Amino acid sequence: MYSFVQPVINILASMLQVFFQFAQDWGIAIVLFTLFIRGLLIPLSLRTARQTLLQGAIRPELKLIQEQYKADQTKLMEETMNLYRKAGVKPFSMFSTAIVQMPIFMAMYGLFFTHGAQMSSSLIPWVASFAQFDPWHLLPALAAGLTFITSMIPLTAEMSTDSSLITRMLSSAVMVVVFLLVLWKAPVALGLYWTSGSLFGLLERGFYRSRLGRSVLMRGSSFLRAKQE
Repeated sequence: MYSFVQPVINILASMLQVFFQFAQDWGIAIVLFTLFIRGLLIPLSLRTARQTLLQGAIRPELKLIQEQYKADQTKLMEETMNLYRKAGVKPFSMFSTAIVQMPIFMAMYGLFFTHGAQMSSSLIPWVASFAQFDPWHLLPALAAGLTFITSMIPLTAEMSTDSSLITRMLSSAVMVVVFLLVLWKAPVALGLYWTSGSLFGLLERGFYRSRLGRSVLMRGSSFLRAKQE
């Protein structure tokens, strides 16, 4: 069933074993492993955040172009692409972090489903092994809650006015429902992995909203720096 991600499973199993040798607890090993993976993905996450900021910065110009060329779809597309090139917007790069994480997530599911029976942790004492799902559904609910909170926090204070609170809540709620459906009956270790990653994402969002984080975002884009001046 997991043959197509088996090479990734083997790599993750070896890495997780290294963290277990250090922590002597599978739960702590998973948390450390998650932080390690998210740390490796910081460059992709930074690029995604910068693209989000760029798309927010060009929104007023984009609206003007859409109004000016609404009767000429060819010209509208041409001017839109010119604006994207000028600002350095790459729409598909917004999904880079998610695309990279997807095979890791699938491999983690396969790893815990097939090997989780030999794993347990004092962090989750209410389950006998990591192959079981969370009978109280605490970790799925916590992971979904952290994901919801993170998605409700705009990358910058200015972006909070880009869409209404109700719109943001509805889109975030859809994402939360998807996470709950995936994690509800999944191995409990997967819930721990996603909860740790969601907490990291929340802290990362807080960093980007700080003065230092904003300067890091601006540093990689001359267009954003020009807008700031």
